[in-house]
Amino acid sequence: MSVFLDTNILLYACMEQDAEKMRIAVDLLRQSDCHISVQSLNEMTNTLRRKTKLFLDDIGELVSDIRSLTTVHDLTTGVYARGWAIVRRYGLQTYDSMILACAIENGHETVLSEDMQDGFSVFDMTTIRNPFAPVCG
Repeated sequence: MSVFLDTNILLYACMEQDAEKMRIAVDLLRQSDCHISVQSLNEMTNTLRRKTKLFLDDIGELVSDIRSLTTVHDLTTGVYARGWAIVRRYGLQTYDSMILACAIENGHETVLSEDMQDGFSVFDMTTIRNPFAPVCG
């Protein structure tokens, strides 16, 4: 299964604040064909620098680990243009919109995120899913 990951999934894989979410995030990274935006690496680095006491070398190792488990997509002017269109149409936050745009520009139909609305569809091209949501049965 190919999925595009929001930054929060990467952070749960690296930070031990919630053991169950960490397990789910790590399993996703190990068992799925995961794709991310280079923006997520920037956001991850920034959050780890602000919210942990990790040394820069340790943060660099975590980023390297994530890069080895994912395909990283660049931010382009095409991604930016589509992201801006998402901001204008749906009123989403800029950084969320850019991650969604990167997923769309690279042909991904599913974006996994805890922070965005589960089931929300963007331009009928990609759908947000929360991998931590309880499964109803």
